Amino acid sequence: MHQDNPLITFEREGPHITAWTSTPSSPVVSEDPNEDHRYGYLTAPLHQRGLEVTVEYGLSDYIVHAALPDGSSLIISPPQEPPSEEPEFPESWTAIRHRDTGPSVYEEIYDSEPGGPDARYGGSVPSLLAAVDTRLDQLGVPPRPAQQRSSQERVADVVLHRAGFIAAVSFDGERYHRLPSAMTDPTEQRRAVTRAFAALQDEGFTVLCDSALLTSKGRSPIDRTALPACAPPRVSAALAPSPSAAPRTVRTRLATDPPPRPVLPPARPSTTPGR
Repeated sequence: MHQDNPLITFEREGPHITAWTSTPSSPVVSEDPNEDHRYGYLTAPLHQRGLEVTVEYGLSDYIVHAALPDGSSLIISPPQEPPSEEPEFPESWTAIRHRDTGPSVYEEIYDSEPGGPDARYGGSVPSLLAAVDTRLDQLGVPPRPAQQRSSQERVADVVLHRAGFIAAVSFDGERYHRLPSAMTDPTEQRRAVTRAFAALQDEGFTVLCDSALLTSKGRSPIDRTALPACAPPRVSAALAPSPSAAPRTVRTRLATDPPPRPVLPPARPSTTPGR
């Protein structure tokens, strides 16, 4: 993932599909992606807050470990016993704070496992990060630097809009995109998400999406005819037809058509007798 490229996360929230955009700032994911073990979307936001973060192997899957300023540790983990059936898209998360030395600490920050207090959020990464950020704020961990919306975020807005998503703002002021409320047919939703997924990847974005939200687990079949190629807004406006222009019909001839036969001029009458 490039330093300036946002992470786009598609999620199902009840009958609706949402797309969340998060922009990392330096430092971001490790230069060696293997060190993050596919958890760059968790380690990057923690790095942004100045925390030392490592990814370690737990009971049956990797966990994220962050050292906190008070000597305690933050541990974010997918299901371990039993492990997640979808390692790329865990169906739940837990986040705890603990400290073994000195005054012992064991605090549950987030638990979306079945029966947990946050079970309604399932595998939602934005919900997990929101809960973790709230607790880190309370512990006095420096916030991540505020940033203006980058040009890449604006490109993501355009791509999502073309795929059928509309911009929205959550109650806490966070911007996101969603499919129209009237679009409740699962097949239609999957087509829209697949169009957006393919177009965002073509633009170089890192996209996190449950395969159940796509028309297939791969990138095909994709109806690319329904999504025009992305172009900067100024170029797109220049190429768009004028609303006042009337439709025109242009006649063309196929290359296989025979060439037209030349028309001979009419013969002039002879003035010579006998001819």
